[in-house]
Amino acid sequence: MEHPCYKCQTSIDESLPFCPHCGAPQIRVASSDDDASQPVPLASEATPQVGPPAGWTVAPPVYHPYAIQWELAWKGALLSGLIAAVLTAVPVVGLGCCLWLLGAGALAVALYQRRIPSAIVTPGMGMRIGAVAGAIGFVATTIWSVFRFATSSQEFRSAMQEQMEKSIASNPDPRAQDIMRQFMNTLNTPEGLATFFVIVIVIMAIVFVVLGAAGGAIGASMFARRRNLR
Repeated sequence: MEHPCYKCQTSIDESLPFCPHCGAPQIRVASSDDDASQPVPLASEATPQVGPPAGWTVAPPVYHPYAIQWELAWKGALLSGLIAAVLTAVPVVGLGCCLWLLGAGALAVALYQRRIPSAIVTPGMGMRIGAVAGAIGFVATTIWSVFRFATSSQEFRSAMQEQMEKSIASNPDPRAQDIMRQFMNTLNTPEGLATFFVIVIVIMAIVFVVLGAAGGAIGASMFARRRNLR
């Protein structure tokens, strides 16, 4: 096809970039019809596929050896805390609650080390993992204790009163006997019983967390010694 030159109006072929008569450059504007005539590339041709080549495998995630990966640590802490809570709630086995809490902290560290063999668990990291296990055990034990207290509060009060009477009878000091009687009278009121129960729960929380943290530190130290011996 030919078109007139915009400068000298001479008809020239539109494939020429310059006019052969006056040398003026030729400007061509593409129309929508020209764009529609161009073939549209397929999606597979326009966008390259992103991914590993055939036969390659994706490498597992790399964890920092000195950082606690809580998305993996809390699972072992949950299991360890629940085991300690169950053992503590058993009437006869519950006498060794301190040992179960220490074991819960050490077990939480062991489960975390098993999930991430390359992790280096320091005693400080073990204390934090064990403290979480102890806190979980405390929550489970508190829920069970509240349930038992709500269903058998009268039995609990009678057992406490019987124990206090035995303590008063075995103590020859009159002042100590008066203090125990006052405490027993306070315990017989709903407000006094609720206050006593809250105090017991606070003490339990401290004991569970501290012993769990101690067990976690012991477990981390044991794993560190075993690693050094290899």
